Amino acid sequence: MLGRPWTGAMITTTLSLALVSGCDCSGDTGGGPCATTPECDDGEVCVEGRCAPRDDGGASDAAITGDAMRPTGNDAGPCRAINAESTVESIPVDIIIVIDNSGSMDDEAAEVRRNINRFAEIIAASGLDYRVVLISREDGDTGVCVPEPLGSGEPDCASGPEGRLLAIHESVGSHDAPDLVLEHYPEYRDFLRAEAAKVFLWITDDEADEYTADEFRAALADLEPAGMFERTIHDAIVGFYGDAPADWSDEDTGTCDTLANVGTTYLRLAACLTDGDAPIAGCISGSRGRVCETDWTVIFEDIARGVVAGVPVVCEFEVPDPPEGLTLDLDAIGVTYRSGDAVRAELTRVDGAGACTASGWYFDDPVAPTTMSLCPDVCRTVQADPDARLDIALGCDPRLD
Repeated sequence: MLGRPWTGAMITTTLSLALVSGCDCSGDTGGGPCATTPECDDGEVCVEGRCAPRDDGGASDAAITGDAMRPTGNDAGPCRAINAESTVESIPVDIIIVIDNSGSMDDEAAEVRRNINRFAEIIAASGLDYRVVLISREDGDTGVCVPEPLGSGEPDCASGPEGRLLAIHESVGSHDAPDLVLEHYPEYRDFLRAEAAKVFLWITDDEADEYTADEFRAALADLEPAGMFERTIHDAIVGFYGDAPADWSDEDTGTCDTLANVGTTYLRLAACLTDGDAPIAGCISGSRGRVCETDWTVIFEDIARGVVAGVPVVCEFEVPDPPEGLTLDLDAIGVTYRSGDAVRAELTRVDGAGACTASGWYFDDPVAPTTMSLCPDVCRTVQADPDARLDIALGCDPRLD
């Protein structure tokens, strides 16, 4: 299995509004000195380095730091902050499985029938919200009718009770799997979710003949709605000999007696390689297995775990509207990463995704932002921490009409 840079969760926020009243933001608040709110007494909040009472009765436990409460004059009036506490939820994943139903694939079809529920079980156990599109004939020795619980089994060969499977009953030939994925897209488009990561699993003992890897990626990118396949992983159970791209077709580097042709197109898709075998920056590598193996239990388990590990992380927050009469001060935003009650890091704003650091976050638009995102390293750290919480304090200025 190839290495993967991301894990499967996204960070979402629950927003609450805290009003700190009786605050002369330029003067002494009357409380003790503080750096963060947890240093103050119950019912107080840390503002401008001093503990001050707040009129929400201490209902919000999110931190408000002095840096996030920057006044603009000697009498700025009440200081407000919008606080966000993070939760970790599963990001959706839509899996598209395409199975070669040609006459040489009878043993392979039997392995799919035997292992597909185990495949789904591993993904479900991870907490991922998943759906499966299956393109395959449903009958005959080379067909796949998915048994319960993922499928209904015979005679309908449809979805199981949870509705996670959409079976498209189409006979897939030796060379036309990519063609049929595109041809039948209108039939499964509404089953896919725009926000979900997409995972393809190609199963064949042959090679595609209408599309190269680059051509298929381009065809996916052209499908509507735009961005549906922006986050895509390809896995492949196909024929090949050696593990390195230069050795895929070299019979002296490995054994695969039952392949018809080396599945170079699918291997390039899974390995994030161009048609010239150059690596593709930012592409998420997939898993691969040899179609000629006689027991696919381990192959399916490895691919399922790879799906769980490979789904991209998204740590994106909507920038909320400020309270009435105020505007957000984009230079006065504090983001604190906590694990339980302990402060792990005060995160810093960077100029964009290209300037990311190990403790950074950034706006989608520095002038009129609608979202703020954690940099990938921070996102992975927060996602891996079961006690993670993000406290986001947004400073406000009086609006000058």
